[in-house]
Amino acid sequence: MAGLLAWAEDVGGNGGSESATEDSSIPILFADSQKTYVRDFDSKTNCLQRSIQDLRLRLPPHDIPHCLPHLHALFLASNNTLTLQLNAHSSTWH
Repeated sequence: MAGLLAWAEDVGGNGGSESATEDSSIPILFADSQKTYVRDFDSKTNCLQRSIQDLRLRLPPHDIPHCLPHLHALFLASNNTLTLQLNAHSSTWH
């Protein structure tokens, strides 16, 4: 939103290229409620960007199965063991 405001100021004649037609341009004015909305929106955007960065830092590396193959094998073995135990337990209840 800050970029949109900067663009609007440039279009309104506060910046950009110097030309003779800029003197006749109409400046863009925002109401106080619109400025407040933009500030709130910018604040929420920054908060979401920080949250996304924090989540990305918490993600494991994409190549972790290659780095830790023994951990993956251990997980599969324990999962298979639990499945066998569950099947054995459920077959005794029949």
